[in-house]
Amino acid sequence: MKKIVAVDIGASSGRVILGTYDGKKLKLDELHRFENGPVLRNGKACWNLDYLLMEIKHGIELVIEGGHTIDSIGIDTWGVDFVLLDKQGERLGESVSYRDKRTEGQLEVVANKVSQEYIYSSTGIQFLPFNTLYQLNALRDEEPDWLNNVARLLLIPDYLNYQLTGSQVCEYTNASTTQLLNCTTGTWDRQLLKAIGIPEHWFLEPSDPNKLIGSYYSKSGEKIPVASIASHDTASAVLAMPVTNSNVVYISSGTWSLMGIESESPITSSLAQSLNITNEGGAESRFRVLKNIMGLWLIQNVQKELGEHSFGELVELAKESEPFKCLIAPDHESFLNPSSMIDAICTYCSQTDQPIPETPGELARCVFESLAFQYRRVWLELNQLSSEPLEQIHIFGGGIQNEFLNQLCSDACGVPVRTGPVEASAIGNLCGQLIALNELSGVQHARNTISRSFPIKAYLPKRTDEFLARWEEFERISQLDPRG
Repeated sequence: MKKIVAVDIGASSGRVILGTYDGKKLKLDELHRFENGPVLRNGKACWNLDYLLMEIKHGIELVIEGGHTIDSIGIDTWGVDFVLLDKQGERLGESVSYRDKRTEGQLEVVANKVSQEYIYSSTGIQFLPFNTLYQLNALRDEEPDWLNNVARLLLIPDYLNYQLTGSQVCEYTNASTTQLLNCTTGTWDRQLLKAIGIPEHWFLEPSDPNKLIGSYYSKSGEKIPVASIASHDTASAVLAMPVTNSNVVYISSGTWSLMGIESESPITSSLAQSLNITNEGGAESRFRVLKNIMGLWLIQNVQKELGEHSFGELVELAKESEPFKCLIAPDHESFLNPSSMIDAICTYCSQTDQPIPETPGELARCVFESLAFQYRRVWLELNQLSSEPLEQIHIFGGGIQNEFLNQLCSDACGVPVRTGPVEASAIGNLCGQLIALNELSGVQHARNTISRSFPIKAYLPKRTDEFLARWEEFERISQLDPRG
């Protein structure tokens, strides 16, 4: 019997989950949950890393107080964000969030230094304004007085591991999200670093996931092994995808929807670049060929503003509302971090000559149907890139609890949808640790174990004709710029 702890931190919350593995099945117990989100410091949206560390350690102590002997700990988080350290290993400046506005206009600034064709052919990463590449260029432009004292850059999960163990490592799957890593060689791209004026010595050589890297000492003196797992949360979630065939499109459904296919090699063709497809690293040198979709961030903000309705209530109100009254393009920049998501949605609808949603149910239905249409768009794009026909979609992560959206996805794409498990990132984290502990032989062994351990639900398309009838309208509003 192995007892392992997954620290799974997303952009809005974190969990400490105890996994128990009996040699055949994996069982989960969530023992601690805490909030997360950017805090305003010196005019910038930053991560409160001291608070996160406090909550991680508190969660570990709760596991120990429950009488459990921990065999290992692993941490996964979101990608692209980082911490800078001096020669003494002390933090310099703040860890600025990818949602901060400092990267506005940086896509164009960097494109004047090095071509987008080169950036994409080297890194295979889609162009998003908050990628580490653009964050570092913005930081270089700001030139804080401590910049020349930087000795090391650590991505967020590597920094948290460093604080637990004293060991500095650079885990590959998260490094691949930076748009600075060569997707063919797995090494840092010197030309890109030179173009943005960032020294190569800041970066450690990326290392494969699912390895033990050090130990954490608890308050009562227990020495607990720490594993560097697939520390980008989507990489862990994809590891936890219980499939055996290769004709599946996955959606990791949470604050973001990450929709893609698993590939043995990156896809960096001109078509892939034109579609802004990304090639992020996965366990066992696999690639996550995917696209970022804004995801449940939209409804999370709507729910927060409304205040009086739970997510479940909003889903029920959406079901009762008029279909296809209005649509938005979920990935439009106006929805990245607006002061009011409801205002942003209403403004978008008004300026694209559509009815404005007037009730909580109409707002929620607009979000869910728009996401389903965006899933269809990316489904069609992935079919253009795949070397074999794609036949179904598998959704995992917390978003699968919205069964209405799951059915809309099946309807919009016209294919069967399977869902599960819910806690995919944490489960992939735990399985990565079991691989590090030699309890599992690799990814496929992990997926077989997950199939035995957690339920899967299926959906069949019912209303595809209705979505096809509105497809041109979605294409129209997606191509308009609501800013005028």
